[in-house]
Amino acid sequence: MKYDWLLFDADNTLLDFNQAQRHALKESLTEIGVIFRPEHDQIYDRINRSCWRAYEDGKLTKAMLRYRRFQLFFMEIGLKEDPASFSETYLVHLSQSTAMVEGALDLLNRLRHTYQLALVTNGIKEVQRSRLALSGLGDYFSYIAISDEIGVAKPDTAFFYHVFEGLSHPSKERTLIIGDNLNADIRGGLDFGIDACWFNYDRRERYLEVAPTYEITHLTDLYSFL
Repeated sequence: MKYDWLLFDADNTLLDFNQAQRHALKESLTEIGVIFRPEHDQIYDRINRSCWRAYEDGKLTKAMLRYRRFQLFFMEIGLKEDPASFSETYLVHLSQSTAMVEGALDLLNRLRHTYQLALVTNGIKEVQRSRLALSGLGDYFSYIAISDEIGVAKPDTAFFYHVFEGLSHPSKERTLIIGDNLNADIRGGLDFGIDACWFNYDRRERYLEVAPTYEITHLTDLYSFL
Protein backbone atom coordinates (compact mmCIF):
# COMPACT_ATOMS: atom_id res chain seq x y z
CA MET A 1 0.00 0.00 0.00
CA LYS A 2 1.67 3.20 -1.24
CA TYR A 3 -0.37 5.73 0.80
CA ASP A 4 -1.50 6.01 4.40
CA TRP A 5 -3.48 9.26 4.12
CA LEU A 6 -5.94 10.24 1.38
CA LEU A 7 -6.94 13.91 1.38
CA PHE A 8 -10.20 14.46 -0.48
CA ASP A 9 -11.49 17.74 -1.81
CA ALA A 10 -15.24 18.19 -1.32
CA ASP A 11 -16.92 20.10 -4.15
CA ASN A 12 -17.13 18.27 -7.47
CA THR A 13 -14.98 15.52 -6.02
CA LEU A 14 -17.40 14.00 -3.49
CA LEU A 15 -20.23 16.55 -3.31
CA ASP A 16 -21.91 17.49 -6.60
CA PHE A 17 -21.37 21.23 -6.46
CA ASN A 18 -22.62 21.82 -10.00
CA GLN A 19 -26.04 20.47 -9.10
CA ALA A 20 -26.06 22.28 -5.74
CA GLN A 21 -25.14 25.59 -7.34
CA ARG A 22 -27.80 25.28 -10.03
CA HIS A 23 -30.50 24.51 -7.47
CA ALA A 24 -29.47 27.31 -5.10
CA LEU A 25 -29.33 29.86 -7.90
CA LYS A 26 -32.71 28.82 -9.28
CA GLU A 27 -34.41 28.96 -5.88
CA SER A 28 -32.83 32.31 -5.03
CA LEU A 29 -33.82 33.92 -8.33
CA THR A 30 -37.35 32.56 -7.98
CA GLU A 31 -37.66 34.24 -4.57
CA ILE A 32 -37.02 37.66 -6.16
CA GLY A 33 -39.43 36.98 -9.02
CA VAL A 34 -36.91 36.14 -11.74
CA ILE A 35 -37.56 33.15 -13.99
CA PHE A 36 -34.47 30.92 -14.00
CA ARG A 37 -32.93 30.18 -17.39
CA PRO A 38 -30.06 27.77 -18.17
CA GLU A 39 -27.84 30.65 -19.25
CA HIS A 40 -28.10 32.09 -15.74
CA ASP A 41 -26.26 29.06 -14.39
CA GLN A 42 -23.63 29.26 -17.13
CA ILE A 43 -22.99 32.96 -16.54
CA TYR A 44 -22.85 32.60 -12.77
CA ASP A 45 -20.60 29.54 -12.94
CA ARG A 46 -18.06 31.42 -15.05
CA ILE A 47 -18.10 34.42 -12.72
CA ASN A 48 -18.01 32.28 -9.58
CA ARG A 49 -15.01 30.27 -10.80
CA SER A 50 -13.18 33.49 -11.57
CA CYS A 51 -13.93 34.92 -8.13
CA TRP A 52 -12.86 31.74 -6.35
CA ARG A 53 -9.62 31.74 -8.31
CA ALA A 54 -9.01 35.31 -7.16
CA TYR A 55 -9.75 34.18 -3.58
CA GLU A 56 -7.30 31.30 -3.92
CA ASP A 57 -4.67 33.73 -5.17
CA GLY A 58 -5.27 36.08 -2.24
CA LYS A 59 -6.81 38.83 -4.39
CA LEU A 60 -10.26 38.65 -2.79
CA THR A 61 -11.29 38.18 0.82
CA LYS A 62 -14.16 35.86 1.69
CA ALA A 63 -16.47 38.81 2.27
CA MET A 64 -15.49 40.36 -1.05
CA LEU A 65 -16.02 37.05 -2.86
CA ARG A 66 -19.53 36.63 -1.45
CA TYR A 67 -20.52 40.10 -2.65
CA ARG A 68 -18.51 40.49 -5.85
CA ARG A 69 -19.72 37.36 -7.62
CA PHE A 70 -23.36 38.44 -7.42
CA GLN A 71 -22.53 42.05 -8.18
CA LEU A 72 -20.91 40.91 -11.45
CA PHE A 73 -23.70 38.43 -12.13
CA PHE A 74 -26.43 41.05 -11.79
CA MET A 75 -24.50 43.48 -13.95
CA GLU A 76 -24.21 40.90 -16.73
CA ILE A 77 -27.87 39.83 -16.73
CA GLY A 78 -29.20 43.33 -16.18
CA LEU A 79 -30.73 43.05 -12.71
CA LYS A 80 -30.71 45.76 -10.06
CA GLU A 81 -30.73 43.71 -6.89
CA ASP A 82 -28.74 43.90 -3.66
CA PRO A 83 -25.81 41.44 -4.01
CA ALA A 84 -25.36 41.15 -0.25
CA SER A 85 -28.98 40.22 0.45
CA PHE A 86 -29.11 37.82 -2.48
CA SER A 87 -25.86 36.18 -1.36
CA GLU A 88 -27.35 35.34 2.03
CA THR A 89 -30.42 33.77 0.41
CA TYR A 90 -28.24 31.81 -2.00
CA LEU A 91 -26.01 30.46 0.76
CA VAL A 92 -29.01 29.22 2.73
CA HIS A 93 -30.19 27.19 -0.26
CA LEU A 94 -26.67 26.02 -1.04
CA SER A 95 -26.12 24.80 2.51
CA GLN A 96 -29.11 22.43 2.21
CA SER A 97 -27.77 20.50 -0.78
CA THR A 98 -26.79 16.87 -0.24
CA ALA A 99 -26.20 15.90 -3.89
CA MET A 100 -23.14 13.69 -4.26
CA VAL A 101 -20.88 12.70 -7.11
CA GLU A 102 -21.73 9.28 -8.51
CA GLY A 103 -19.90 6.54 -6.64
CA ALA A 104 -18.69 8.76 -3.80
CA LEU A 105 -20.27 6.82 -0.93
CA ASP A 106 -19.30 3.42 -2.32
CA LEU A 107 -15.72 4.65 -2.68
CA LEU A 108 -15.50 5.96 0.87
CA ASN A 109 -17.07 2.82 2.30
CA ARG A 110 -14.36 0.76 0.62
CA LEU A 111 -11.45 3.02 1.50
CA ARG A 112 -12.30 3.80 5.13
CA HIS A 113 -11.14 0.36 6.31
CA THR A 114 -7.72 0.61 4.64
CA TYR A 115 -6.72 4.29 4.62
CA GLN A 116 -6.81 7.32 6.86
CA LEU A 117 -9.23 9.81 5.28
CA ALA A 118 -9.25 13.59 5.56
CA LEU A 119 -11.41 16.22 3.86
CA VAL A 120 -9.68 19.41 2.71
CA THR A 121 -11.92 22.02 1.14
CA ASN A 122 -12.03 25.66 0.17
CA GLY A 123 -15.42 26.97 1.14
CA ILE A 124 -17.64 28.90 3.51
CA LYS A 125 -17.81 27.12 6.85
CA GLU A 126 -21.58 27.41 7.38
CA VAL A 127 -22.25 25.97 3.93
CA GLN A 128 -19.69 23.17 4.05
CA ARG A 129 -20.43 22.03 7.61
CA SER A 130 -24.15 21.90 6.86
CA ARG A 131 -23.73 19.92 3.64
CA LEU A 132 -21.32 17.47 5.24
CA ALA A 133 -23.70 16.86 8.14
CA LEU A 134 -26.86 16.54 6.05
CA SER A 135 -25.23 14.23 3.50
CA GLY A 136 -23.48 12.09 6.11
CA LEU A 137 -20.13 12.56 4.40
CA GLY A 138 -18.57 14.11 7.46
CA ASP A 139 -18.75 10.78 9.28
CA TYR A 140 -16.15 9.26 6.96
CA PHE A 141 -13.31 11.58 7.87
CA SER A 142 -11.12 11.71 10.95
CA TYR A 143 -10.05 15.23 10.04
CA ILE A 144 -11.80 18.06 8.17
CA ALA A 145 -10.14 21.30 7.08
CA ILE A 146 -12.20 24.18 5.67
CA SER A 147 -10.40 27.26 4.35
CA ASP A 148 -12.89 29.63 5.97
CA GLU A 149 -12.10 28.18 9.40
CA ILE A 150 -8.34 28.08 8.84
CA GLY A 151 -8.10 31.60 7.40
CA VAL A 152 -6.14 30.56 4.33
CA ALA A 153 -7.14 28.65 1.20
CA LYS A 154 -5.66 26.04 -1.09
CA PRO A 155 -3.26 26.26 -2.94
CA ASP A 156 -1.42 28.29 -0.29
CA THR A 157 1.15 26.09 1.40
CA ALA A 158 0.00 27.52 4.74
CA PHE A 159 -3.27 25.61 4.25
CA PHE A 160 -1.38 22.36 3.83
CA TYR A 161 0.92 23.07 6.78
CA HIS A 162 -2.19 23.51 8.91
CA VAL A 163 -3.60 20.22 7.64
CA PHE A 164 -0.38 18.32 8.31
CA GLU A 165 -0.23 19.70 11.82
CA GLY A 166 -3.77 18.45 12.36
CA LEU A 167 -2.76 15.02 11.06
CA SER A 168 0.29 14.90 13.38
CA HIS A 169 2.75 15.34 10.51
CA PRO A 170 2.35 12.21 8.38
CA SER A 171 4.87 11.27 5.71
CA LYS A 172 4.45 13.43 2.63
CA GLU A 173 5.56 10.48 0.50
CA ARG A 174 2.65 8.47 1.84
CA THR A 175 -0.01 11.15 1.41
CA LEU A 176 -2.19 11.76 -1.66
CA ILE A 177 -4.63 14.57 -2.39
CA ILE A 178 -7.60 13.93 -4.71
CA GLY A 179 -9.49 16.86 -6.18
CA ASP A 180 -11.04 18.42 -9.26
CA ASN A 181 -9.36 21.83 -9.05
CA LEU A 182 -6.13 21.94 -11.01
CA ASN A 183 -4.99 25.05 -9.17
CA ALA A 184 -6.17 24.60 -5.59
CA ASP A 185 -5.84 20.83 -5.25
CA ILE A 186 -3.23 19.73 -7.75
CA ARG A 187 -0.81 22.65 -7.87
CA GLY A 188 -1.32 23.20 -4.16
CA GLY A 189 -0.57 19.59 -3.29
CA LEU A 190 2.42 19.28 -5.60
CA ASP A 191 3.93 22.55 -4.37
CA PHE A 192 3.66 21.23 -0.82
CA GLY A 193 5.43 18.04 -1.80
CA ILE A 194 2.66 15.46 -1.87
CA ASP A 195 1.27 13.41 -4.74
CA ALA A 196 -1.86 14.75 -6.38
CA CYS A 197 -4.66 13.04 -8.30
CA TRP A 198 -6.68 15.25 -10.64
CA PHE A 199 -10.33 14.19 -10.83
CA ASN A 200 -10.97 15.51 -14.34
CA TYR A 201 -14.61 14.44 -14.41
CA ASP A 202 -15.55 16.64 -17.36
CA ARG A 203 -12.35 16.00 -19.33
CA ARG A 204 -11.19 19.60 -19.35
CA GLU A 205 -8.06 20.82 -21.06
CA ARG A 206 -5.32 21.76 -18.62
CA TYR A 207 -5.25 25.51 -18.09
CA LEU A 208 -2.08 25.39 -15.98
CA GLU A 209 1.37 23.99 -16.63
CA VAL A 210 0.87 21.36 -13.96
CA ALA A 211 1.56 17.63 -14.20
CA PRO A 212 -0.66 15.66 -11.79
CA THR A 213 0.75 12.46 -10.35
CA TYR A 214 -2.45 10.77 -11.56
CA GLU A 215 -5.44 11.81 -13.62
CA ILE A 216 -8.84 10.11 -13.44
CA THR A 217 -12.24 10.73 -15.00
CA HIS A 218 -14.30 8.53 -12.63
CA LEU A 219 -13.88 7.99 -8.90
CA THR A 220 -13.63 4.25 -9.44
CA ASP A 221 -10.42 4.86 -11.41
CA LEU A 222 -8.71 5.35 -8.04
CA TYR A 223 -8.80 1.61 -7.48
CA SER A 224 -6.28 1.11 -10.29
CA PHE A 225 -3.41 2.58 -8.29
CA LEU A 226 -4.47 2.57 -4.62
